[in-house]
Amino acid sequence: MNTILGNIKSALPGTCHAIRPKYAQRYLAEFEYRFNRRFDLPDFIHRLVHVALRTPPMPKRMLKLRLA
Repeated sequence: MNTILGNIKSALPGTCHAIRPKYAQRYLAEFEYRFNRRFDLPDFIHRLVHVALRTPPMPKRMLKLRLA
């Protein structure tokens, strides 16, 4: 339990600088992504590049639609 709480405390400042209720779902998703992949660091860069290359660009207006 202490390990989990410590991970949460150290990940929050890196994940979100100013917590807003409007973006709570996004903060949680980013924290979950980091938490679930924290033990596989050597493969992290490879996965990041793979996902970045496969993800199409998204206009800002589309990002705002998903918040509603």
